[in-house]
Amino acid sequence: MNQQNQKLYVGNLNFDASEDQVRELFGSYGEVQEVKIVMDRFSGRSRGFAFVRMETADAAGKAKDALNGQPFQGKALVIDWARTEQQGRPMGERRERPAGGGFGGGEGRPRREWGDRGDRGDRRESRGDRGGFYNR
Repeated sequence: MNQQNQKLYVGNLNFDASEDQVRELFGSYGEVQEVKIVMDRFSGRSRGFAFVRMETADAAGKAKDALNGQPFQGKALVIDWARTEQQGRPMGERRERPAGGGFGGGEGRPRREWGDRGDRGDRRESRGDRGGFYNR
């Protein structure tokens, strides 16, 4: 069985919802294999969405049809098929940054370092005759 057809995206999830509560909600439509509430890595709080993997694609389809738009803990849920694995990487795996990224770099441009202003010169001198705050 294709596991992609068994995985659902659950959006607009209450920030206080627990994995057990989500498991119980989806459990009435079939066996729930996995519930993953996505957490913010800095604050440790829920980001307001989750992924639910059902045992069968049929159970996932029934849960999607029945729960999409339904209120749960004061918020209308948004249920759709999960698309994470279609992008060619497993859930949670980070992408590599392209080479030469950051300050400049890339095709035909030298990579700039912190504090390097290139050919712009000093900002105070470039204000010249404008009579700004710094020139008084």
